Amino acid sequence: MIVPTETVYGIACDPSVPGALEKIATAKGRDDNKPIARLVAGTDQVKAVSKHWNPGLQALADAYWPGPLTLVLETSEGWTGFRVPDHPVALALAKRCNLLALTSANPSGEPDTTTAAEAMAAIEVDLAIDSGPAKAGIPSTVVKVDGPTLQCLREGAIPFAEVESIFKRGRP
Repeated sequence: MIVPTETVYGIACDPSVPGALEKIATAKGRDDNKPIARLVAGTDQVKAVSKHWNPGLQALADAYWPGPLTLVLETSEGWTGFRVPDHPVALALAKRCNLLALTSANPSGEPDTTTAAEAMAAIEVDLAIDSGPAKAGIPSTVVKVDGPTLQCLREGAIPFAEVESIFKRGRP
């Protein structure tokens, strides 16, 4: 399903449905080994599965969630990205579904889509939710947090230097 977010349009599925993640990877032409982030409704969901939640992570969640920050954290299932969207439709879906897998609705390596029409033209799906153009048009910033270490996997809507500064201020 095509889902609007405040950054770009995404393609989402219920990761517990057999074959759903593979279907997204195929639709995008994406390597099956590249993980797909999870769209969640709030920080508590992420705290519950994170192996190493810390004050720096809490500071990032307080500053940027809901919003365009994806945190990649160690969980019992391995390294997983999490994002709490700042878009009423995406947030309502996350609350209703509890957890969705979400990635940008574009073929791998192609430009991000900022409207439902662009997303539907780029990716074959069963359902699309159109809520008008995405506000930002810039994807989320993706940061891997390994204990006290931050690694910028993709600089997006939030400058990495800003994320790093907030994280360090939150550390004990």
